[in-house]
Amino acid sequence: MQGLQEWAWHLVDVYGLWGMLIVAFIESSFFPVPPDVLLIVLVGRLPQGALLYAIVCTLGSVLGAILGYAIGWLGGRPLLLRLFRNDKVAQAEALYGQYGVWAVFIAAFTPIPFKVFTISSGVFRLTILGFVIASTIGRGLRFFLVAYATRFLGEAFLKRFDAISIAVVAFLGIIITGVWLFHRRRQRLQFATVSPNPDNDTRHHHTGIAKNGTDVE
Repeated sequence: MQGLQEWAWHLVDVYGLWGMLIVAFIESSFFPVPPDVLLIVLVGRLPQGALLYAIVCTLGSVLGAILGYAIGWLGGRPLLLRLFRNDKVAQAEALYGQYGVWAVFIAAFTPIPFKVFTISSGVFRLTILGFVIASTIGRGLRFFLVAYATRFLGEAFLKRFDAISIAVVAFLGIIITGVWLFHRRRQRLQFATVSPNPDNDTRHHHTGIAKNGTDVE
């Protein structure tokens, strides 16, 4: 791990922005060193480049995520179990079962290993469009937040970034769940309003029968 970190630092020292792009790309599918630290260093060196660095880091990560998706699609579940521990795979399956494509967003934004979910998305056959959108939003929010936090707030904020990112996802989850429950309740009320009343149908059926038991017709 130490050797991989040194190699990542070497890439950034030699190639700068392109080095970070490479690390962001391979981290989304198999490389264990997250690009956040490299992003922090680059923004620290040139704060005015925060926007460009965040965009490049997001682009590299999303392209790498597509590679991870393709690896999972072609390799299937046996490859997934060979690459990652059973508990990581079980965690991914639980999140997919509960949140669907939102699980990709959660993994992209939080400290959860993103590569597990990029490969799992291919294994579980998530729609590629939803996968790319969720990856772009999640990775974009994370890297833009890291870049601008580095520029304006410094290390004090970054030390708490993982906890803050989890709190933000939890807050968004509460909002999304609330909107979904409200929408579902509204649909049920609308269905109850337009549904025929069995009592009315029964009364209408018997209107053609006289009180003495003969037809009015």
